[in-house]
Amino acid sequence: MKKILSILTIIFIMFINAVFAADWTSQSNIDRVNTIGRALLQKNNLPSQVTFAVIETDEINAYADGNNQICVYTGLLKFVNDDAELAGVIAHEIGHIVNNHVAKQSIISVITSTLISNANVNQQLKTGAAVAQNLTMKKMSRTEEYEADITAVDLMTKAGYNPLAMVSVLYKIGGNYVDIIQDHPSGDKRTMYLYDYITYTYPEKAKLGYNTESYKQFMNYAQPIVNARNASPSKLKAFNKEQEQLRAKRLAKLEKYKNSTNELGWQASFTLLKSLMSESQ
Repeated sequence: MKKILSILTIIFIMFINAVFAADWTSQSNIDRVNTIGRALLQKNNLPSQVTFAVIETDEINAYADGNNQICVYTGLLKFVNDDAELAGVIAHEIGHIVNNHVAKQSIISVITSTLISNANVNQQLKTGAAVAQNLTMKKMSRTEEYEADITAVDLMTKAGYNPLAMVSVLYKIGGNYVDIIQDHPSGDKRTMYLYDYITYTYPEKAKLGYNTESYKQFMNYAQPIVNARNASPSKLKAFNKEQEQLRAKRLAKLEKYKNSTNELGWQASFTLLKSLMSESQ
C-alpha cells in the first residue's frame, strides 16, 4: 500500500510540475518583451521600426540582427530578476542598432573576407590575415559593447527604469573573459565602466542603489576603487573630464539617430553592399 501511495505521489508531483511549468515562449512573455522594447523606443522618441522576438533556448543571451530585430532568448528571461534588468538587456541591443554596430561589422567582415580569399598570396599568409581580421573584429566588438552599454543607460533612464539594473544583470552574467580573444569585455571592467557613467551622468539614480545580491557584490568590488579615486585630486579631475566628454559624445549620437529619417552611414553602405552582392549572383 505504501509503495502504491509513493508511486501516486510521484505521479501527482509530475502532473503538477507539467501543469504549472513556465512556458517561456508563451504569449505573455512575448508581450512582456515587446512592451518593454516599445516603451524604450517610444519614451526616447526613437524610430519604431525595431521589432522584438523570443527564441526558445537555455542560453542567457539576446542579439540584434541586420533587419533591426531584437531576439531575446528564453534562458535570459529565466535569468533576470525583474523587468528593469530585462529592459537593460533589451536597451543594450537597441544601443547596437542606434550605433549601427551590426551593419558596420557585417560590411567590414564581407569586404575583408573577400580581400583575403582573392589575395594573390600563399596559404600561410592568408591564414595569418584571417587571424588578424578575427582579432580586429573582436577588438571592435568589445569597444561596441561599451558603447551599447552606456547608450542603454541613457535609454533606460529616459524610459523610467533604474539604470543600475544594468550593473546588476551584467555583473551577475559576469564572464571570466580573456579580453584579447573574446568578443565581450571582462565582467568587472565592463560593469565598472558602466557604473562610472551612471554615477557621473545620473547621480540621483546612482543614489537609489539596487536591491539584488549581484549589485551588492559589485559594490563590494567597486567601492574601494571609487574611494581611492575620490582621495586623489588628479585622478578625480581626469575622471570628471573623461566622463564629460563621454556624456557629450553619447547625447550627440543619440540626437543624430533620433533626427534621422533615412539610413545612417554604415547602415546605408551595408544596404548598398547587399544589393550589389545580390545583383552579382
